[in-house]
Amino acid sequence: MNPLETPDESPTVTTPADEPETRPLGLPLYVWVIAAVILAIPAGLLLGDGAIQLELVSKLILRALTALAAPLVVLAILSAIVTNDIQGRTGLLMMAFYLGNTLVAMIIGLTLTGAIRPGAGASLYESTTIRPTFTQKSPSELVLDLVPRSIGEPFTQNHLAQLVVLTLALGIGLVKIRDAKNAAGDPSFRVVVDLLSIGFELLMKVLLWVVSLVPFAVFCIVASSIGQKEAGRVFASLFQLIVVVVLGLSIQVCWYLAQMAIVARMSPTRFLRGSLDVMANTISTASTAATIPITLRALERLGVSRRSSQLTACIGTNFNNDGTALYQATAALFIAQALGFPLSLTDQILIMLTTLIASVGAGGIPSGSFVTMPLIFAAVGLPADKIPILLTVDWLLDRCRTTSNVLGDMAVAVLLDRVSPPEKSGLAKSDN
Repeated sequence: MNPLETPDESPTVTTPADEPETRPLGLPLYVWVIAAVILAIPAGLLLGDGAIQLELVSKLILRALTALAAPLVVLAILSAIVTNDIQGRTGLLMMAFYLGNTLVAMIIGLTLTGAIRPGAGASLYESTTIRPTFTQKSPSELVLDLVPRSIGEPFTQNHLAQLVVLTLALGIGLVKIRDAKNAAGDPSFRVVVDLLSIGFELLMKVLLWVVSLVPFAVFCIVASSIGQKEAGRVFASLFQLIVVVVLGLSIQVCWYLAQMAIVARMSPTRFLRGSLDVMANTISTASTAATIPITLRALERLGVSRRSSQLTACIGTNFNNDGTALYQATAALFIAQALGFPLSLTDQILIMLTTLIASVGAGGIPSGSFVTMPLIFAAVGLPADKIPILLTVDWLLDRCRTTSNVLGDMAVAVLLDRVSPPEKSGLAKSDN
């Protein structure tokens, strides 16, 4: 979809949320998650200590998510780079707004988590026989570690920083080839774009299959916790995590409203009133991509140009995931607290950098952020096998962070219209 097109109506968008995998037997995925929690309580009480064997199922599902993480991030970034030609002042402003908002979101999340310490009461390390170890690296070692020893190493090790370096190099190379082909009038590059798009769609399809198994992982992890008499303190900590994330997202929305009032000179009340339909849809679908048509209509009612609205709604689905970044950073620090391992300032900065990159590959589908969570955990040595614990509350937090993501897209659209009007635009999308 070309952001500069001006059709009479908003474009029809086919999204992963429309797929039947997100609605097993016709019921929304969150209904199955809630049912899994309810059924896990008597199952855990009945099985007792034997319920620990159920953790195998959750670990298998997590391993499948981890296997998809590296190729999904690579294809998401390559597809975004190759299919969009971001140039000029408007392109720089848009990326600056995206980067600034995401950094603010992660700082809010880490600050609140560090102050409230929701994971401190979970004491997950008591249920493990071997405490995880963390290896601190010097700045020179971190820089050296950015360059992989081989092209396959980032994929086999799920090394996010190396993946990004490799992907950016490939992306820049593909852009140079694309521009040269366009200048020569050679349409053959279209094949590359099609292959990237089909590859990304294929991985998203497989990801949907794995996500549809999330209720089984929730059932197993809850039953195991109850069987080991850990449920009380774990659920108390998860409730605090909900409070921290919701509070953080609320502060992030206030940041958007401040930008509207100070920079865009738009009434925050008007912005919120124009966003009501969008928020209702994100809460019900938990999908940024599925909300794009409604987002475009809402921005039109707010008086935003079609250029700015289509540009931010489409590109923002990949690049602007403030709510997801806040949640992922908070979740990493939460698990570290639950394991009894304080993370240094360097670790938290590393979490911010990896989260910023990982949020690009999170995908616009329900619970899609879990596919990149293992990459963030690996960056600071956190054990990924604790991630399924978060699935018990993710169905709720997913809706909250998706709402923040889309409101962030809308805020950037308004800001672009005010700071860089359409007639001064220097951004276009490739015809490839």
